[in-house]
Amino acid sequence: MNPNQMGTYPVVIIGAGPAGLAAAMQLKRQGVDPVVLERKQVGGLLLNANWVENYPGFVDGISGPELVTLFSDQAERLGVVIENEEVLAVGFEDKYFRIVTNKRELKSQLLVAGSGTTPRRIADQLISEDVGDRIHYEVYPLIEEKDKQIVIIGAGDAAFDYALNLSRNNRVTILNRGSDIKALPLLFERSQAVKEIRYQANTEIIGISRTKSGRMNLSLKASNTDHIIECDYLLAAIGREPEYSFADPSIMQGLETLLKDQKLFLIGDLQNGSFRQTTIAVADGIRAAMIVGQILEKG
Repeated sequence: MNPNQMGTYPVVIIGAGPAGLAAAMQLKRQGVDPVVLERKQVGGLLLNANWVENYPGFVDGISGPELVTLFSDQAERLGVVIENEEVLAVGFEDKYFRIVTNKRELKSQLLVAGSGTTPRRIADQLISEDVGDRIHYEVYPLIEEKDKQIVIIGAGDAAFDYALNLSRNNRVTILNRGSDIKALPLLFERSQAVKEIRYQANTEIIGISRTKSGRMNLSLKASNTDHIIECDYLLAAIGREPEYSFADPSIMQGLETLLKDQKLFLIGDLQNGSFRQTTIAVADGIRAAMIVGQILEKG
């Protein structure tokens, strides 16, 4: 597909995570050629997963990146083309979606949104201007790092899964500003068995600055005592929000109607709240694609 081509299409899929890929593959099997738009890397948050143990068919489990590779290879075999384009705006007028990307403008009869989630960010007032390159919200940019001191903020599944992933080649400290652990007991127990992982509860970051050597100083408040620790990177796993930044008011104000009329389909993490599981996302994508196929077949 020519990225510069303007035109009207039967269906556009936003996002090439597990949900978007599943939808695209199912549509290809039904004889529909979807436009698939992905602004970053194929795979979505699955790229961050240390080990996936509940995806049927993999008896011993599989790493997130390995599963993404299998998904990508399967999509390619089925003829799915993924366009590396960022969706800047989506509106709905005259019975069509108007989609503006960083490369072109196109129209679509139906829209499948698998745009996922965006991370909650650390408050700007805590961060000095010169440390932005040391703060991350996804684990995959740090996977190749070795012999580093990495601090993770969070107490959920993501924080402990990230720690297990990074501890193979680095020293990791998990900071929980409270005392409650929201992660699966299994993940917490595994992290405690790894000597390179240190967990510290009731600890809040009150300042982030750069050292003279280029590393980071984290000012911490713990049990009414302030102190500073030094690290190479800070990884925040403090929650995520649905990614609707591309949707203009015509979408958000008419969301309920668009969903009811089966013009718009929300799939995957975008609409699943805390139920961020690959199996659920894939099922969402396939179900949406089957409905889209039926609608297009009827004309």
